Amino acid sequence: MKRIISFLIHYLILVSSTILLIVILVNFFPYTGLGRVLAIPAIIIFNSIIILASIAIPKKGLLRAISRVVITILITIGITIYFYPQEFNSSVMSQTRDAIRAIYDFDRISKDDLNANGNIHNPVYVVALFKYRDEIPLDGTYQLYEHEDTYFYDYSINSLEEIGSKLIGYHKAIWWYLITFKKYYLEIR
Repeated sequence: MKRIISFLIHYLILVSSTILLIVILVNFFPYTGLGRVLAIPAIIIFNSIIILASIAIPKKGLLRAISRVVITILITIGITIYFYPQEFNSSVMSQTRDAIRAIYDFDRISKDDLNANGNIHNPVYVVALFKYRDEIPLDGTYQLYEHEDTYFYDYSINSLEEIGSKLIGYHKAIWWYLITFKKYYLEIR
């Protein structure tokens, strides 16, 4: 009985990184289409097989046990990110790379980059939105992503505080990063 409880605890600890990452991916990369219905169970099953194989390896010392756990978590994270589908956009890794590049190019971003033309996949737009946020009219006339309001989504900006919550997908993470570390960006300007 003790071995079964120990086994379940190890499994739950290792699978929790997969579950947490899937929750994060669902929130920040929502454009999966029907692929998510198949991908999420497949990712969990595949990662579970890897985790079970990892648990089955005999333990020989604390360093090996820690190394095994770290390697297992890194492999399952890699598999989760790699196989998470994106129907309308490039892969999660490509979008993340583009977001990092946009943040890195902060000084080169101009007011022209505020012209989203409805493109909700452009991370440069979010960085421009942050950089020129003090110039955005806060009377409800500025429409996020230059979209008109719909019956289910309000794109109008009435305060700077609501921008982060109205951004879509991984743009929320970019906005959070810029707001959190804006002092750094303002110092390098």
